[in-house]
Amino acid sequence: MPNTELRAVVVGAGWAGEGHTIALQHCGVDVAAICARQADVVQAVADRLQVTEVSTDWRETLERVRPEIVALATPAVLRREVIEMAAGMGAHIFCDKPLATTAEEARSLFQCVDQAGVKHAYTATHSYDPSIAWVGELLRDNTIGQLRTIDCLLRFPASPKLQPWLWTDSLALGGGMLNGGFTHAIAMLEKMIGNQAVSVSGEARTTLHTRKPVVPALHDNRQRGKYTRTAEEAAQLEWRDCDADTAFFSLLRFAAPSADQPPVHVSLTADFESSSSPFNGWYFYGTEGVLKGNGVTSLSISHYESAESEGRPLPIPQRLLEQLPQIGDDVQNKWAALAREFVADIRGEPHEPYLTFRDGWRYQEAIDAIRAGRGWCELPT
Repeated sequence: MPNTELRAVVVGAGWAGEGHTIALQHCGVDVAAICARQADVVQAVADRLQVTEVSTDWRETLERVRPEIVALATPAVLRREVIEMAAGMGAHIFCDKPLATTAEEARSLFQCVDQAGVKHAYTATHSYDPSIAWVGELLRDNTIGQLRTIDCLLRFPASPKLQPWLWTDSLALGGGMLNGGFTHAIAMLEKMIGNQAVSVSGEARTTLHTRKPVVPALHDNRQRGKYTRTAEEAAQLEWRDCDADTAFFSLLRFAAPSADQPPVHVSLTADFESSSSPFNGWYFYGTEGVLKGNGVTSLSISHYESAESEGRPLPIPQRLLEQLPQIGDDVQNKWAALAREFVADIRGEPHEPYLTFRDGWRYQEAIDAIRAGRGWCELPT
């Protein structure tokens, strides 16, 4: 495609809808319209982001605008029809995670865009953190010898009992910690290791709140804490069931980094059911030392040459820090990094590889296997 102006329609007006819009605009894309179900909500977002057109009818808008790009920022359960229509029109698709609510549907969506011949991007974007690239370099340079195993422990405080219900509390809508967190973690691991996960096992559980109150005014996950109600206020509201996973425990096997090395095994545990842990972090064990990454999605790296040695900080090189766009907060900058590669690919310009619907399908296969607790399962490669 020649380097001409690209137009996009964004479907969804929450946190992701705003993030996709800003990211595409940063890459020189004209976001012609934002679509969402509630007119007042989408109008406020469009005004803030200087988007001319708003709509509560995405079908009519796609048909009339005929954009080159469609960005999907809705809950996963609402995406199939949009993806099918957009792909049928030849529009390239920028889709938030998770790709779908089940692996079967994710595979179908991948096949849809693949057969249509359109570009497709999948936004597990924490893999763009400069620290992830830095760990990848350290591992490739054999800083700890041959990588053998990785342990990752991520524990977060439980949410308040009366925090409002959102779609993320429902598996049927695409919620759950696996959809929200595991998708990022596996993408980060694949980038650091430099190879794909080939098999997975594990289990998930839900032991937190089984029901939550609904606050109709809440539309953006970032504002959830501001809408927490007292017990008396919550008693007057509608309540909905919560069945999304709040913890998971997984083992992953990654293809060997090279022919003379064994596969890499990873233990990955995460939950929203306990207090924050001082032992949270990523631990990379090699034949000649250990790397420790303090943090969740942005890591501070230390190198341990032996069990008796003190950790030596390995600061992220400035050249890697400068590769990440600086247009907003941490999450926004990573959306922009993905959009940069995606848009360059559409324009036929040089670009780095980026996550696609195929990755979204693969990750959903892993999620389904963990939720089912059916032992080791092979993943598409």
